[in-house]
Amino acid sequence: MMQRLLTVGCVGVALVGLCAGMSMTGAGPSVEVEASSVMQDPTTNDGVFTSAQARRGRRVYNRDCASCHGGELRGGEMAPGIAGSDFIVFWVDLSVGALFERIKVSMPEDGPGRLSDEEYTDVVAYMLDQNEFPSGEAELPADKAELDKIMIVAAEEP
Repeated sequence: MMQRLLTVGCVGVALVGLCAGMSMTGAGPSVEVEASSVMQDPTTNDGVFTSAQARRGRRVYNRDCASCHGGELRGGEMAPGIAGSDFIVFWVDLSVGALFERIKVSMPEDGPGRLSDEEYTDVVAYMLDQNEFPSGEAELPADKAELDKIMIVAAEEP
C-alpha cells in the first residue's frame, strides 16, 4: 500500500514537472493571463454609488454637516473643506472605508456616531458626487469591510 502511494505521488510530481517544463520551453500548452482580465479592486472612478444615494446624502449633509463644512463643502472656520483639492490631497490612495470610518467616529461634531450606517454611507456618496466621481448602478454598501475594498483615486478628466 505504501509503495503504491509513493509510486502515484512520484508519477504526479513527474507529470507536474514535465508539464511545467514544456510550458517554459514552449513545447507544450501555456497559459497567458491578460492584465485586463485580472480582477482589480474597484475605485471611486468605477461608479460605486448611485445618483439617488448621493441625493439622500445631500439631505443628510445639509441637515447635519453643512453648518460646519459649508453648503459647498469648502469648509469654514472650524472645519476643513471636503471637496476639491482639499479632499483629494487628504484622501487619495485611501479606502472609502477609511473615509466612512473617520466620518462615523468623529461626525457630526455634536454627536459622533448618532447617524445610521446608511446615512453615513449616503453622505460619503454625496461627497464623492461633489468631488466629480461618476455615479453608477449600485449603491455604496453600508458595510465597512466592503467599503475598504474601494480605493479613492484622483477623478478622471472628462
